[in-house]
Amino acid sequence: MIAITVRIRAIGIERLQEMQDSGRGGIVALWHGATMLPIFYCRHRGLWAIISRSQDGELQNRLVMSRGYRTIRGSSGSKGLRAFLEAARRIAEEGAVIAITPDGPRGPAKVVQPGTVLLAERAGCPILPLGVACHPAWRLGSWDSHMIPKPFSKAVLVFGEPIRVENCESDKDRKRCADAVAEAVNKADADAEAALFAEVKRNVRAL
Repeated sequence: MIAITVRIRAIGIERLQEMQDSGRGGIVALWHGATMLPIFYCRHRGLWAIISRSQDGELQNRLVMSRGYRTIRGSSGSKGLRAFLEAARRIAEEGAVIAITPDGPRGPAKVVQPGTVLLAERAGCPILPLGVACHPAWRLGSWDSHMIPKPFSKAVLVFGEPIRVENCESDKDRKRCADAVAEAVNKADADAEAALFAEVKRNVRAL
């Protein structure tokens, strides 16, 4: 209900459309603490999401499926490998575009975990960074400082330049690739913040 009231502007949304139209699939990467508005904005686009098998995950699974997402159930625990393999197969065989929070489900916040890099490497697909900015908004006291937009706020989503994970031959290579993914998502966040600030500033001047 809150998201319905938010004025959302999407920059670079054509990059997501191109990824879907390519038939080769891909990964959309955004931070765990900024998922609410993208889930709302990208509803009914046929995207996939990996959802944990926890009790909280069950609630989230029902929510995203009601918004037209398709889901793969898994986590970083015992079911993680199964979810990883299914995600790689969906991308390679069906051209699926899968939304991932690379710092989830338990953090640390804004630190890319190895699974995202391994998935992109195995599936041979690009990663599309997604940045989110919203004002005004609440921040929860959770590990990810989850963003909840205030009613009638303004938001900007930035779909950044897709990046590719080259074949990694060592853990050091994968760490370097993970850092590159984090840098790309952080840049998309910064671009979203800048665009939102410019919009708010223009509106203030118009008053």
